[in-house]
This record gives sequence, C-alpha cells and structure tokens, in this order.
Amino acid sequence: MEYVRLGSSGLKVSRICLGAMSFGNATPWMVEKDQALKVINKAWDLGINFFDTANVYSRGRSEEILGEALKERREDAVIATKVYGKMGNGPNDSGLSRKHIMKQIKDSLKRLQTDYVDLYQIHRWDYETPIEETLSTLTYLVREGKVRYIGASSMWTWQFATAIYIAEMKGYEKFVSMQNRYSLLYREEEREMIPFCKANGIGIIPWSPTAAGVLSERFYKDGKIVLPENETRIKQGSDDYKVYIEPPENAEILRRASEIAKSKDITISQVAIAWLLHKGVTAPIIGTTKPEHVEEAVNATTVKLSDDEIKYLEEPYKPKPVYGHR
Repeated sequence: MEYVRLGSSGLKVSRICLGAMSFGNATPWMVEKDQALKVINKAWDLGINFFDTANVYSRGRSEEILGEALKERREDAVIATKVYGKMGNGPNDSGLSRKHIMKQIKDSLKRLQTDYVDLYQIHRWDYETPIEETLSTLTYLVREGKVRYIGASSMWTWQFATAIYIAEMKGYEKFVSMQNRYSLLYREEEREMIPFCKANGIGIIPWSPTAAGVLSERFYKDGKIVLPENETRIKQGSDDYKVYIEPPENAEILRRASEIAKSKDITISQVAIAWLLHKGVTAPIIGTTKPEHVEEAVNATTVKLSDDEIKYLEEPYKPKPVYGHR
C-alpha cells in the first residue's frame, strides 16, 4: 500500500479510503456489525489506514461499528467523520451552528470510542449559519485536541473559496480536503472544484468513485447498462443514481472501460479507480459490504493507464446537471 499526504497537510493516508456508509441497519442494502467487521479487517490487513463515516449514517450506528473495529488500532488509524445532517427533530438538530457542531462532536467521539477525530468534515454547506461561526467552532475543536484536521464535502466552488479566504483572513483553521462526487460517469467537478483544490494544496477524496457500482460488470451487458435484479437503491428512483444510468453516452463509457479491463485482465471497477488515481485524486472512498471488493480496489492502485487510454475513456463524456450539492 502506498501512503500519501492529505493535501498539503503532514497527515499520511492510504491511497484507498474505506467508506462506512453501508454499515448499520437503516436500509436493506446495509450490513450490521459481523459482516462490517470482516470488511474493515480485510481493509486493515491490506494496508488501508483511512476510514470515512458520518454521524448521519444509520443515525450513528456506522460510527459505533467503526469505533468498535478500530479501538485497538486507534493510533495507527485515520478516522474521518462528518457533521451537518439531521440528527433529531429539534430546530437545532442539523446544520453547522456552534450549538449543533459541539453536540455532534461529543456524540461522534463517544460512538467512535475515541477522544479525537483525525478529519472532521462539514457534510454540506449551511445556508443558515455564517461560515465564520462554523470556522471558529471547528478551529476551537482543533485547538482543544478533539479534531486534528478539518475537511469539507459537496459544495459549490465559490462557497469553498469563500471559506478558505475567510479562514486565511481571520486566522481560522483551514480545510485540508474536499470530499466530492467524481467518477468516469460524473465529471462536473472538473470545471472548477478540482482545479481549485489542486491549486490550493487541498486533498481530493471523492465519493461514489465507481458511480454507485454502475462502473462494474454487474451493470454492463451486450453494450448496455442494465439494472441487476437486487439493486434496490437504483430502483427506488433516486436522482443520485439516475445520473449514472440514464445518459445514453454512459453505456459507451462503460463499453470502453470494459474493453480496457479485458486487455489488462482486470475489472471495470479497477479501471474506474485507476483512472481517478491518474487524475490526481488522493484517495477514492470505496463503500462496500464485501471483503473481496476491498481487495479489488486495493489492487487497482497498481494499474497503469496510458495517456491514450485515459483519453479513450474520457472522450464520450457529455456535461450533466450538477448533483450532490444538496
């Protein structure tokens, strides 16, 4: 396993990050503790030291499972979690206010069985709270030792730029990472966010790197994107998944990825992950419920793509509406 700095910080993370959104019991496609531990242990054995969760994943159950799995490995693990989402029915049970953040870091630390979080991320932009209030609170948490670094996720570039400018101007802690939607089937972040992050030394840790699994053999048959019988997430009609399966050019991208995969005796998913790593991404966040998928992702870090192969993969793409900022 290769380890790289997270942005311009001194923190070293594995080139693959294990995402824990599928740990818990909120939906039928998630797994509980026993299976989740198999996935986490496989990741650890393969050299992954970077784990990402959020307080809203299964209303805290994901954090509990991750905390249980990593409590004996705490000092060697890099644990990332997030704050913003709705955690109760009260008027202050969501967002990035000082009140909500202070309550949620306390609860997250308890669930994770630790006294600090390595990377604390704002899950979305809060239109109702001044960014100065959010930044000053996050800075306080860093200085108190409850948080080591701060990161952000899924927002417009102008919002992220505003936050970074204000942090620099007022001496607040600055963000070291951006967690955004990015894959062969969704490249809208290439317009502004990714160039901005690269120019400012901010690590890129994209979610949905295999487009919710669409970039795999399960979804590709006879030149078309097909829905597997057991894929309940997409059949529920979420816009998050329609963006991957409805654009007609996506089938051609999948065909080309399949062609390259066969030529290298690897999988489509490995082509998709390798492409991201060639694009300057720090660590794609791989969410899975199966240990073998973790091994598949780790093996993708050694796949080499030529400039011609990258161009071939990217050529069919057409701009899409921006998703993932809600």
